[in-house]
Amino acid sequence: NKDSCFNYVHMHRSGDADLFEDFCKDKLPDDEIYVPPQHRPINPEDEDDVVPDQHAAFGIQRATQRVKESAWKDLGLSDLMRKGPSSES
Repeated sequence: NKDSCFNYVHMHRSGDADLFEDFCKDKLPDDEIYVPPQHRPINPEDEDDVVPDQHAAFGIQRATQRVKESAWKDLGLSDLMRKGPSSES
């Protein structure tokens, strides 16, 4: 039960409970935050030649991987079944 866990809502002074609803009723205004131009994201509507780089790591990783040598997987089972066990023992 979440009511049994102590958090910021549990107050030490009972008089604070009367003020809590009034305090939460007011909404803070949205303040403008200055972000320097070098930290602003590029607007894709303004830049037509911008290549999205969401999956760039996948392409780089794949390009830098070595070409794997193909493994020899023929076990010669068809010849083994055709010849059968040797009678030399």
